[in-house]
Amino acid sequence: MADTSVPLWMQHGGWYRPINDLESLWRGSPELDKPKKSPYGLVIQNATPPRTPLPLQQPPPPLKIARPTAPPIEQPPPSPVRRRRITIARAIHRLADKIARVPEHEALQLVPIPRVRREEKDKRAEDVPLKDWKAWGYYAYPKLHGHYIQNFPPEPDIPPSIDAEEVFQNLKDDDNIIRPERWIRGLQHPALPPRPERWVPHRKQNPLPFPWNCQLNPFLQHITFGRPHLDWDISAPSAECYMGRTDNKVLIPLSPADKAQPATYPFVTHMYINALADDPYPEHFWPFYVVNEHGVTVKDVLDKVYENFQEYLSVVEFQWEGSYHRQNAARVAFEVRWGHTRGQQARRLDVLGTHCMFRGLEPHPNREGWTMFVGLA
Repeated sequence: MADTSVPLWMQHGGWYRPINDLESLWRGSPELDKPKKSPYGLVIQNATPPRTPLPLQQPPPPLKIARPTAPPIEQPPPSPVRRRRITIARAIHRLADKIARVPEHEALQLVPIPRVRREEKDKRAEDVPLKDWKAWGYYAYPKLHGHYIQNFPPEPDIPPSIDAEEVFQNLKDDDNIIRPERWIRGLQHPALPPRPERWVPHRKQNPLPFPWNCQLNPFLQHITFGRPHLDWDISAPSAECYMGRTDNKVLIPLSPADKAQPATYPFVTHMYINALADDPYPEHFWPFYVVNEHGVTVKDVLDKVYENFQEYLSVVEFQWEGSYHRQNAARVAFEVRWGHTRGQQARRLDVLGTHCMFRGLEPHPNREGWTMFVGLA
Protein backbone atom coordinates (compact mmCIF):
# COMPACT_ATOMS: atom_id res chain seq x y z
CA MET A 1 0.00 0.00 0.00
CA ALA A 2 1.45 3.35 -1.04
CA ASP A 3 2.12 6.04 1.50
CA THR A 4 -0.46 8.78 0.92
CA SER A 5 0.93 11.23 3.44
CA VAL A 6 1.96 14.71 2.35
CA PRO A 7 5.52 14.52 0.98
CA LEU A 8 8.40 16.39 2.53
CA TRP A 9 10.34 16.94 -0.69
CA MET A 10 9.83 19.28 -3.63
CA GLN A 11 6.84 20.93 -1.99
CA HIS A 12 8.64 24.14 -1.00
CA GLY A 13 10.83 24.71 -4.05
CA GLY A 14 12.44 23.24 -7.12
CA TRP A 15 10.14 23.05 -10.11
CA TYR A 16 7.74 25.94 -10.77
CA ARG A 17 4.84 25.74 -13.20
CA PRO A 18 5.49 28.04 -16.20
CA ILE A 19 2.95 30.49 -17.59
CA ASN A 20 2.98 30.64 -21.38
CA ASP A 21 -0.35 32.42 -21.87
CA LEU A 22 -3.05 34.21 -19.88
CA GLU A 23 -6.02 32.27 -21.22
CA SER A 24 -6.48 29.86 -18.31
CA LEU A 25 -6.86 30.52 -14.60
CA TRP A 26 -3.86 30.21 -12.33
CA ARG A 27 -3.08 26.83 -10.80
CA GLY A 28 -0.12 26.21 -8.54
CA SER A 29 2.00 23.09 -8.29
CA PRO A 30 0.00 20.04 -7.20
CA GLU A 31 0.76 18.29 -3.95
CA LEU A 32 2.51 15.09 -4.97
CA ASP A 33 2.19 11.76 -3.30
CA LYS A 34 5.43 10.95 -1.52
CA PRO A 35 7.56 9.56 -4.39
CA LYS A 36 10.70 7.47 -4.32
CA LYS A 37 12.27 10.03 -6.63
CA SER A 38 11.60 13.68 -7.22
CA PRO A 39 10.92 15.18 -10.68
CA TYR A 40 14.65 15.96 -10.93
CA GLY A 41 15.70 12.39 -10.24
CA LEU A 42 16.86 13.13 -6.71
CA VAL A 43 16.82 10.18 -4.38
CA ILE A 44 14.44 10.86 -1.52
CA GLN A 45 16.05 9.92 1.75
CA ASN A 46 12.79 10.31 3.67
CA ALA A 47 10.84 8.02 1.35
CA THR A 48 11.06 4.95 3.54
CA PRO A 49 8.41 2.23 3.70
CA PRO A 50 5.95 2.56 6.56
CA ARG A 51 6.92 0.73 9.70
CA THR A 52 4.79 -2.13 10.93
CA PRO A 53 3.40 -1.50 14.40
CA LEU A 54 4.94 -3.51 17.21
CA PRO A 55 2.67 -6.05 18.93
CA LEU A 56 1.18 -4.91 22.18
CA GLN A 57 2.80 -6.31 25.28
CA GLN A 58 1.44 -6.67 28.76
CA PRO A 59 2.84 -4.03 31.11
CA PRO A 60 5.23 -5.36 33.76
CA PRO A 61 3.81 -5.84 37.26
CA PRO A 62 4.30 -2.89 39.60
CA LEU A 63 7.33 -2.95 41.82
CA LYS A 64 6.78 -3.74 45.46
CA ILE A 65 8.54 -1.38 47.83
CA ALA A 66 9.82 -2.99 50.97
CA ARG A 67 8.83 -1.06 54.06
CA PRO A 68 11.35 -0.84 56.91
CA THR A 69 10.24 -2.83 59.93
CA ALA A 70 12.73 -1.40 62.43
CA PRO A 71 11.68 1.73 64.36
CA PRO A 72 13.35 5.01 63.25
CA ILE A 73 16.46 6.13 65.04
CA GLU A 74 15.68 8.94 67.43
CA GLN A 75 18.06 11.92 67.25
CA PRO A 76 19.07 13.46 70.55
CA PRO A 77 17.77 17.01 71.10
CA PRO A 78 20.30 19.82 70.49
CA SER A 79 22.17 21.16 73.46
CA PRO A 80 21.33 24.62 74.88
CA VAL A 81 24.53 26.06 73.39
CA ARG A 82 23.68 24.76 69.91
CA ARG A 83 20.11 26.12 70.17
CA ARG A 84 21.45 29.59 71.02
CA ARG A 85 23.82 29.50 68.03
CA ILE A 86 21.00 28.53 65.67
CA THR A 87 18.76 31.30 67.04
CA ILE A 88 21.50 33.94 66.68
CA ALA A 89 22.34 32.80 63.11
CA ARG A 90 18.70 33.05 62.05
CA ALA A 91 18.39 36.53 63.55
CA ILE A 92 21.51 37.71 61.70
CA HIS A 93 20.16 36.35 58.39
CA ARG A 94 16.83 38.14 58.87
CA LEU A 95 18.59 41.41 59.71
CA ALA A 96 20.86 41.13 56.64
CA ASP A 97 17.84 40.54 54.40
CA LYS A 98 16.11 43.66 55.71
CA ILE A 99 19.20 45.80 55.10
CA ALA A 100 20.04 44.42 51.66
CA ARG A 101 16.64 44.51 50.03
CA VAL A 102 13.47 46.56 49.87
CA PRO A 103 10.44 44.98 51.50
CA GLU A 104 8.33 42.99 49.09
CA HIS A 105 5.20 45.17 49.38
CA GLU A 106 7.21 48.35 48.65
CA ALA A 107 9.00 46.75 45.69
CA LEU A 108 5.70 45.76 44.12
CA GLN A 109 4.44 49.35 44.45
CA LEU A 110 7.58 50.88 42.92
CA VAL A 111 8.22 48.48 40.02
CA PRO A 112 5.27 46.31 39.02
CA ILE A 113 6.69 43.18 37.41
CA PRO A 114 4.30 41.50 34.96
CA ARG A 115 4.15 37.78 35.23
CA VAL A 116 4.70 36.06 31.89
CA ARG A 117 3.52 32.55 31.46
CA ARG A 118 6.09 30.09 30.21
CA GLU A 119 3.92 29.02 27.28
CA GLU A 120 3.61 32.67 26.20
CA LYS A 121 7.36 33.28 26.60
CA ASP A 122 8.22 30.32 24.41
CA LYS A 123 5.38 30.84 21.97
CA ARG A 124 6.44 30.05 18.43
CA ALA A 125 4.88 30.88 15.12
CA GLU A 126 2.56 28.27 13.73
CA ASP A 127 4.05 25.69 11.41
CA VAL A 128 3.87 26.90 7.82
CA PRO A 129 2.88 24.28 5.24
CA LEU A 130 5.61 23.68 2.69
CA LYS A 131 3.36 24.75 -0.17
CA ASP A 132 2.93 28.22 1.38
CA TRP A 133 6.66 28.94 1.07
CA LYS A 134 6.47 28.03 -2.60
CA ALA A 135 3.32 30.11 -3.07
CA TRP A 136 5.33 33.23 -2.28
CA GLY A 137 8.03 32.17 -4.73
CA TYR A 138 5.35 31.89 -7.41
CA TYR A 139 4.12 35.39 -6.63
CA ALA A 140 7.50 37.13 -6.24
CA TYR A 141 9.17 35.51 -9.28
CA PRO A 142 6.62 33.95 -11.68
CA LYS A 143 7.93 31.95 -14.59
CA LEU A 144 6.66 33.80 -17.67
CA HIS A 145 7.51 32.51 -21.15
CA GLY A 146 9.95 30.10 -19.52
CA HIS A 147 11.88 32.86 -17.68
CA TYR A 148 11.71 33.99 -14.07
CA ILE A 149 10.46 37.59 -13.92
CA GLN A 150 10.66 39.74 -10.79
CA ASN A 151 7.19 40.71 -9.56
CA PHE A 152 7.95 41.94 -6.02
CA PRO A 153 8.13 44.53 -4.55
CA PRO A 154 5.26 46.01 -6.58
CA GLU A 155 5.44 49.33 -8.35
CA PRO A 156 4.12 52.18 -6.15
CA ASP A 157 1.45 53.43 -8.55
CA ILE A 158 0.10 51.19 -11.31
CA PRO A 159 -2.47 52.90 -13.57
CA PRO A 160 -5.73 50.92 -13.73
CA SER A 161 -5.69 51.27 -17.51
CA ILE A 162 -2.64 48.99 -17.83
CA ASP A 163 -3.51 45.84 -19.75
CA ALA A 164 -1.74 42.86 -18.19
CA GLU A 165 -2.17 40.75 -21.31
CA GLU A 166 -0.52 43.41 -23.46
CA VAL A 167 2.41 43.71 -21.04
CA PHE A 168 2.70 39.93 -21.01
CA GLN A 169 2.92 39.76 -24.79
CA ASN A 170 5.42 42.62 -24.95
CA LEU A 171 7.90 40.70 -22.82
CA LYS A 172 9.22 39.28 -26.10
CA ASP A 173 10.82 41.62 -28.60
CA ASP A 174 10.89 41.25 -32.38
CA ASP A 175 13.77 38.77 -32.12
CA ASN A 176 11.78 36.61 -29.68
CA ILE A 177 14.11 37.58 -26.80
CA ILE A 178 12.67 38.03 -23.31
CA ARG A 179 12.95 41.56 -21.89
CA PRO A 180 12.31 41.30 -18.12
CA GLU A 181 12.61 45.08 -17.67
CA ARG A 182 9.34 45.51 -19.60
CA TRP A 183 7.33 43.80 -16.89
CA ILE A 184 5.44 45.99 -14.41
CA ARG A 185 5.87 44.55 -10.94
CA GLY A 186 2.65 43.91 -9.08
CA LEU A 187 0.34 43.41 -12.05
CA GLN A 188 -2.72 41.33 -11.23
CA HIS A 189 -4.51 38.91 -13.52
CA PRO A 190 -6.55 35.73 -12.93
CA ALA A 191 -3.90 33.76 -14.80
CA LEU A 192 -1.04 35.11 -12.65
CA PRO A 193 -0.08 33.86 -9.18
CA PRO A 194 -1.91 35.92 -6.53
CA ARG A 195 -0.26 37.31 -3.43
CA PRO A 196 -0.61 34.70 -0.66
CA GLU A 197 -2.75 35.89 2.24
CA ARG A 198 -0.39 34.37 4.81
CA TRP A 199 2.52 36.67 4.03
CA VAL A 200 1.55 39.98 5.61
CA PRO A 201 4.21 42.72 5.46
CA HIS A 202 5.75 43.76 8.76
CA ARG A 203 4.55 47.11 10.03
CA LYS A 204 7.34 49.47 10.97
CA GLN A 205 5.68 50.60 14.20
CA ASN A 206 5.43 47.01 15.48
CA PRO A 207 8.37 45.29 17.22
CA LEU A 208 10.13 42.48 15.42
CA PRO A 209 9.48 38.94 16.62
CA PHE A 210 12.32 37.21 18.44
CA PRO A 211 14.21 34.42 16.65
CA TRP A 212 12.61 31.70 18.77
CA ASN A 213 9.17 33.06 17.77
CA CYS A 214 9.93 32.62 14.06
CA GLN A 215 9.92 29.66 11.74
CA LEU A 216 12.87 29.47 9.36
CA ASN A 217 12.52 28.79 5.67
CA PRO A 218 13.24 25.09 4.97
CA PHE A 219 16.22 26.07 2.82
CA LEU A 220 17.84 27.80 5.82
CA GLN A 221 17.02 25.30 8.56
CA HIS A 222 19.91 23.51 10.22
CA ILE A 223 19.89 19.70 10.05
CA THR A 224 21.82 18.01 12.83
CA PHE A 225 22.45 14.79 10.90
CA GLY A 226 22.49 14.10 7.18
CA ARG A 227 22.86 16.34 4.17
CA PRO A 228 21.78 19.97 4.47
CA HIS A 229 19.02 21.41 2.32
CA LEU A 230 21.52 23.53 0.38
CA ASP A 231 24.76 22.56 -1.32
CA TRP A 232 26.63 25.83 -0.99
CA ASP A 233 30.23 26.79 -0.34
CA ILE A 234 30.11 30.26 1.22
CA SER A 235 33.30 31.17 -0.66
CA ALA A 236 31.10 31.38 -3.78
CA PRO A 237 28.28 33.89 -4.40
CA SER A 238 24.65 32.88 -4.04
CA ALA A 239 24.44 32.32 -7.80
CA GLU A 240 26.40 29.11 -7.17
CA CYS A 241 24.06 27.88 -4.44
CA TYR A 242 22.43 24.55 -5.28
CA MET A 243 19.50 22.63 -3.86
CA GLY A 244 20.96 19.17 -4.49
CA ARG A 245 22.30 16.78 -7.08
CA THR A 246 20.74 14.30 -9.47
CA ASP A 247 21.64 10.62 -9.73
CA ASN A 248 24.25 11.63 -12.31
CA LYS A 249 25.83 14.10 -9.85
CA VAL A 250 24.46 17.06 -11.81
CA LEU A 251 23.98 20.13 -9.63
CA ILE A 252 20.52 21.71 -9.48
CA PRO A 253 20.81 25.48 -8.97
CA LEU A 254 18.53 27.37 -6.63
CA SER A 255 16.08 29.27 -8.84
CA PRO A 256 15.26 32.98 -8.42
CA ALA A 257 11.81 31.98 -7.16
CA ASP A 258 13.39 29.82 -4.45
CA LYS A 259 15.70 32.65 -3.40
CA ALA A 260 12.77 35.09 -3.30
CA GLN A 261 11.01 33.05 -0.61
CA PRO A 262 10.77 34.65 2.85
CA ALA A 263 13.59 33.79 5.21
CA THR A 264 11.24 33.52 8.17
CA TYR A 265 7.60 33.41 9.11
CA PRO A 266 6.37 35.91 9.99
CA PHE A 267 8.12 38.39 7.72
CA VAL A 268 10.97 40.28 9.41
CA THR A 269 12.89 43.31 8.18
CA HIS A 270 16.09 42.53 10.14
CA MET A 271 17.99 39.37 11.02
CA TYR A 272 21.01 39.45 13.35
CA ILE A 273 23.55 36.63 12.84
CA ASN A 274 25.95 36.84 15.76
CA ALA A 275 27.59 33.43 16.22
CA LEU A 276 29.27 30.49 14.51
CA ALA A 277 28.40 27.07 15.85
CA ASP A 278 32.02 25.83 15.96
CA ASP A 279 33.48 29.09 17.30
CA PRO A 280 35.05 28.47 20.76
CA TYR A 281 35.27 32.16 21.61
CA PRO A 282 32.64 33.78 23.83
CA GLU A 283 31.85 36.51 21.29
CA HIS A 284 31.63 36.35 17.52
CA PHE A 285 34.04 38.83 15.94
CA TRP A 286 31.95 39.37 12.82
CA PRO A 287 28.27 39.77 13.70
CA PHE A 288 26.21 41.18 10.87
CA TYR A 289 22.67 42.23 10.03
CA VAL A 290 20.52 41.14 7.11
CA VAL A 291 18.17 44.01 6.27
CA ASN A 292 15.30 44.30 3.80
CA GLU A 293 12.46 46.74 4.45
CA HIS A 294 10.13 44.63 2.30
CA GLY A 295 10.96 41.43 4.21
CA VAL A 296 14.19 39.43 4.44
CA THR A 297 14.40 36.70 1.80
CA VAL A 298 16.55 33.61 1.35
CA LYS A 299 18.68 35.49 -1.18
CA ASP A 300 19.25 38.34 1.28
CA VAL A 301 20.66 35.90 3.84
CA LEU A 302 22.90 34.11 1.34
CA ASP A 303 24.22 37.35 -0.14
CA LYS A 304 25.00 38.84 3.26
CA VAL A 305 26.79 35.69 4.45
CA TYR A 306 28.96 35.74 1.33
CA GLU A 307 29.63 39.47 1.66
CA ASN A 308 30.56 39.21 5.34
CA PHE A 309 33.14 36.45 4.91
CA GLN A 310 34.69 38.10 1.86
CA GLU A 311 35.94 40.98 4.02
CA TYR A 312 39.72 41.22 4.43
CA LEU A 313 41.27 40.26 7.75
CA SER A 314 42.81 43.03 9.81
CA VAL A 315 45.96 42.54 11.86
CA VAL A 316 43.94 42.66 15.09
CA GLU A 317 41.55 39.99 13.85
CA PHE A 318 44.38 37.75 12.74
CA GLN A 319 46.38 38.02 15.95
CA TRP A 320 43.71 36.87 18.36
CA GLU A 321 45.03 35.76 21.69
CA GLY A 322 44.97 31.97 22.04
CA SER A 323 43.98 31.36 18.41
CA TYR A 324 47.11 29.68 17.11
CA HIS A 325 45.14 26.90 15.41
CA ARG A 326 42.95 29.48 13.68
CA GLN A 327 46.00 31.30 12.35
CA ASN A 328 47.41 28.09 10.93
CA ALA A 329 44.08 27.23 9.32
CA ALA A 330 43.91 30.70 7.78
CA ARG A 331 47.46 30.40 6.38
CA VAL A 332 46.76 27.02 4.78
CA ALA A 333 43.40 28.11 3.36
CA PHE A 334 44.95 31.32 2.04
CA GLU A 335 47.68 29.40 0.20
CA VAL A 336 45.12 27.05 -1.34
CA ARG A 337 42.72 29.78 -2.47
CA TRP A 338 44.98 32.72 -3.25
CA GLY A 339 48.55 31.37 -3.29
CA HIS A 340 48.74 31.51 -7.09
CA THR A 341 47.72 35.19 -7.12
CA ARG A 342 50.04 37.98 -6.06
CA GLY A 343 48.94 40.89 -3.95
CA GLN A 344 46.08 39.06 -2.27
CA GLN A 345 45.24 39.37 1.42
CA ALA A 346 43.69 36.86 3.80
CA ARG A 347 39.93 37.08 4.18
CA ARG A 348 37.57 36.14 6.97
CA LEU A 349 36.64 33.05 5.02
CA ASP A 350 40.20 31.74 5.35
CA VAL A 351 39.86 31.54 9.14
CA LEU A 352 37.18 28.86 8.68
CA GLY A 353 39.68 26.62 6.88
CA THR A 354 37.84 23.69 5.30
CA HIS A 355 34.66 24.38 7.29
CA CYS A 356 33.09 26.53 4.61
CA MET A 357 29.90 24.63 3.67
CA PHE A 358 26.69 26.31 4.78
CA ARG A 359 24.63 24.06 7.06
CA GLY A 360 21.83 26.37 8.15
CA LEU A 361 20.75 28.63 10.99
CA GLU A 362 19.31 28.21 14.47
CA PRO A 363 18.24 30.70 17.16
CA HIS A 364 21.19 31.72 19.33
CA PRO A 365 21.11 30.29 22.89
CA ASN A 366 21.27 33.82 24.31
CA ARG A 367 18.06 34.63 22.38
CA GLU A 368 19.59 37.71 20.77
CA GLY A 369 20.13 36.53 17.21
CA TRP A 370 20.90 33.58 14.97
CA THR A 371 23.71 31.03 14.99
CA MET A 372 25.19 29.97 11.65
CA PHE A 373 26.38 26.41 11.17
CA VAL A 374 29.20 25.48 8.79
CA GLY A 375 30.70 22.12 7.87
CA LEU A 376 33.46 20.41 5.95
CA ALA A 377 33.78 21.09 2.27
